[in-house]
Amino acid sequence: MADEIKNETPQTTPEGTEQKSDRPDRSQLNALENFYENFSKVPLKYIDAFIVVCAIALVAVVGIGILKSKGIL
Repeated sequence: MADEIKNETPQTTPEGTEQKSDRPDRSQLNALENFYENFSKVPLKYIDAFIVVCAIALVAVVGIGILKSKGIL
């Protein structure tokens, strides 16, 4: 047991280097909040507008596909 080296001194950091984040841990956020956390520098209204545009484009593509399969277009 003489070969074991025990490090019993706790490693402390100087008070000036500790940074507390006001954001919760990522594991405690839901999926939508985790998505928004990746784009924290982009204003929320631009992200929401992009999501809306993508949803409208998806509906349009599906609608056009349905109309083409029916022979209307």
